[in-house]
Amino acid sequence: MDIFKQYKNKLKKFDYNYYLSRKNYQMASALGALDTSSCIIDAYLIEEPSLSKEEYILRLYALLQGLFVSVDSLYSFTYALTGSKNFININNNIHLRNLKYVRNNVVGHPANRIYGGNDAYCILDNDRITKNFFTYNIYTKDNIKNITVDTNELIYSYLKEANNLLDELYQVSTKYVVTSEIKILITEVLDHYFRNGHYINELNKFIDKYRQVYPSAKKEQHRILWRYELIMKLDAISNSNKNLIEVIDYCIGLELNKMYKHIMGKDYKHRDEFGLPSMILSVYRFFNRNPEFIPYIDHLKDHDDPLFFESLKTVYEGVSLKKMQGAMDYLGFLITLYMGNQSDLIYAIALPISEYRKK
Repeated sequence: MDIFKQYKNKLKKFDYNYYLSRKNYQMASALGALDTSSCIIDAYLIEEPSLSKEEYILRLYALLQGLFVSVDSLYSFTYALTGSKNFININNNIHLRNLKYVRNNVVGHPANRIYGGNDAYCILDNDRITKNFFTYNIYTKDNIKNITVDTNELIYSYLKEANNLLDELYQVSTKYVVTSEIKILITEVLDHYFRNGHYINELNKFIDKYRQVYPSAKKEQHRILWRYELIMKLDAISNSNKNLIEVIDYCIGLELNKMYKHIMGKDYKHRDEFGLPSMILSVYRFFNRNPEFIPYIDHLKDHDDPLFFESLKTVYEGVSLKKMQGAMDYLGFLITLYMGNQSDLIYAIALPISEYRKK
């Protein structure tokens, strides 16, 4: 893979000994882990005919763990260098979002998974592992889900995202600039949102300035730009249900606060004062009164979770039995988005659910 050669060369541009000698152990540790994982990928890609079943299993375990550690190390490396996770947006890649589920299911905790508060078990099909594909099953009390993973696609996706990020971080390492003007502008965005809900002009001014400071920035690496596009999608939604529009406006506030937190390192000062819409309150009341449904929340944080839709349907059926109309409309809208494959909007609209805290 030429892309792998590029990856190894980009890693070499960062001086491990420099960071270690200056006791910047966070940077050195992240670089060390990335180098180790690079060796694992290198070994996996070596063409060797007639591997035994045991050798395939060993290589697969090493690869999945290595890729998982690599993603974690990229986050640590980014934070150590910039003091922020703003520069990294690996979760924008569907294959790398799935990586954490695949790793946990196959290598991490296959005999100790939870689905909807019930035990779930994952079993790797040892006899069908090849260099390019492997399969496993998720067993629950009422269901068996078969999953096939393209190993080459997983490796390529990681290398593509890592290469882009390493290019960006190398530029940052030579000259890292965060202007006070950016901090002022993002504060003005949140102030206008909080006071009167009119924030678009201020948001566009902030984004224009952000792009001036980071001219090579792309949404694949910069969460700020990804969230900006997401907010524009939310703002464009038209619906006759005023309560649903309140939910959308609230979700825009959550995204703006996340942008603010990327820049400032803390929540917006009035974050706790954002009023909860009636539909979200309805869902929260449902969870408060029916705590057996709370475990499903873990699967509603990411629509790529293999059990996302089953969990969403289960909670929807629960609120329907209780005839909680606000919660039904809210979850029904999420189901509509899922059917339309609106992944970004699903994430944004479902965000209030992941923020639920039992009272």
